[in-house]
Amino acid sequence: MLPIITVTGIGVWKTGEAYRQTATARLDDTSKTLARAVEADLDRRFALLRLLASVAMKVDGAETSGLVSGSLIDDVVVEGDVRLFGQSEDKDMVGAAGLARSLASRAIASGHRTVSNLAMEEGPADGRVSLAMPFDSGPNERSAIVLSVRPQDLVKALQQRGHALNGILVAVTDGNGRILARSRDPERFIGSLAPDWDKLVAIGDDDGAFEAVTKEGGTVMMTFQRLDGTPGWVVVVAEPLAVFNARWRNPLVGLLIGGLIAIAATVAAAIWIGRLILDPVNALARNSAAIAAGAAPDNLPSIPRSSIREFETLRRSVEAAEKTRRESDRRYRTMSRAGALVMWRWQDGALVWIAGWEELTGQPQENALGTNWLESIHPEDRQSLLVATSTSEAQTRQYLDLEFRVRDADGQWRWVRDRGGAVLDENGAVLEWVGVLEDIDLRKQSEARIAHMARHDSLTGLGNRVMLRERLKPVIRRARRGVSGALLGLDLDLFKQVNDTHGHAAGDELLCEVANRLRACAGMDDLVARVGGDEFAIVQQEGEQPDVAAELAYNIVEAVSAPYYVDGREVVIGVSVGITLIADPETSLDDLLRRADKALYRAKQNGRGQVCIYEHDLLLGEIAARIDESKGKGAGPAQQKAG
Repeated sequence: MLPIITVTGIGVWKTGEAYRQTATARLDDTSKTLARAVEADLDRRFALLRLLASVAMKVDGAETSGLVSGSLIDDVVVEGDVRLFGQSEDKDMVGAAGLARSLASRAIASGHRTVSNLAMEEGPADGRVSLAMPFDSGPNERSAIVLSVRPQDLVKALQQRGHALNGILVAVTDGNGRILARSRDPERFIGSLAPDWDKLVAIGDDDGAFEAVTKEGGTVMMTFQRLDGTPGWVVVVAEPLAVFNARWRNPLVGLLIGGLIAIAATVAAAIWIGRLILDPVNALARNSAAIAAGAAPDNLPSIPRSSIREFETLRRSVEAAEKTRRESDRRYRTMSRAGALVMWRWQDGALVWIAGWEELTGQPQENALGTNWLESIHPEDRQSLLVATSTSEAQTRQYLDLEFRVRDADGQWRWVRDRGGAVLDENGAVLEWVGVLEDIDLRKQSEARIAHMARHDSLTGLGNRVMLRERLKPVIRRARRGVSGALLGLDLDLFKQVNDTHGHAAGDELLCEVANRLRACAGMDDLVARVGGDEFAIVQQEGEQPDVAAELAYNIVEAVSAPYYVDGREVVIGVSVGITLIADPETSLDDLLRRADKALYRAKQNGRGQVCIYEHDLLLGEIAARIDESKGKGAGPAQQKAG
């Protein structure tokens, strides 16, 4: 259970992190939304200043400095003081006029609208924020119009949105951390330094989140967003830390409780399943120990039935195996008495007695006496058998153990195993040789099937990697005598899509059809092998290289690309071919396989249905042209070099 608990703990922790990030993102979205609202409020004020400046320039007798009345424009209400300043006016003004003059100078110098931080004249109630808009007041003359307002009159977004904040504290500070506006008790805290301002400055980004303390002393989770076009103004959104934590911890607690319940249920299920498994295993162990001790069938411990299908199948298999073993013992004794195991005696180089020969071969016993039995031995086994028997007679302490084939009455060859030894007298002299012939034909057939399976692909019947390496070795040896060959690596195009779309059964049927087409394209002496899921290889031994290899590759591309009908549906795939020549006697088998893989990789890179010869791109172009000319086609397929 430890891995499950560990994974569950990590999952809960990760989920908690995700919930917390979601809660933080909610506050962050609120700060960004309010920041955009404040920026829009500032944009509206600057638009009003731009309008006032344009009207002031058109009014006869308008002063270039001093207060500008809002009555210059009918029906326009201007909150705050509006002043016009020329470029060359006196810069030694004092009080509010001096601050406005300084801001106007910066706006005229930069050519951009400018916002000031909070300026405190006598107290918090007299705090002012100024906005300056530069404009051209004449030839080579620039002026600025400045709006000085109370900060709470400037930032209207908080008053307009206060009803939707749902207990969230929102504030706007200037670039020095002084509070300009606040959604709660604004008149009380205007102009005071925001708490934990140093934490906000230390973050160093335009936005972020951190835990902070409010003016009232409460702990909150705070997010902030700096305002564009201001000297570092910040919109701050804060939510009580308890509310913030509850927002992400409550779902996490529910998830944790559910996880604990699931773990408890899993433990209970594991204990119950353990009993279901352990009881039949113990019974099976007792039964097996009794069989090994030679207990009689009636004394064997019983194996109880199990509700688990696999153990019930195992129980039936064990009982069936034991029954089969007992029947086999009886059958063996019966066959021995009946002569199915052929027993023989050998003296002075001749067979003098044999029992069960007729049951094994269908031939009379007399036909095997003397040396006549040799006529029934397979010609390929006869000489080795004579040598082995002669050697055994010369070395009386050596036992005879041979396998060879004998012909039965139907002319079929059956494998037998001949085991025997010398019978010695008191002085160690050989009296005779005795032994038994055992029918092992079924075992030999099984071994042959296993040997075939070890070298062939079970699905397509083609050779596998083992056979591929075996067949490459003589081709490499022939290359040392100047006879060239070629190794072709093939990879099917679009096969995965067919396999995923139509299922593995359709994919297997398609692979078998591809194997048939490859056999039809390859020569009689060529080896076609399946070396992977949709990868094949061909060893070409004969012909003028590299022409015959390239021609075979193009024929394969054309044949494999033809439509298939799998499970009643038309399917189209392709194949890419990489070729390496077997001509260099110093090239190893592994080097050939790597070169074929490189050529195939380059062919796959060039698109579907491509052919590539390892380091022979120009040759491939000439060969393709000749092949296409012989077939009455135009230009040949694309060729590339690998390596």
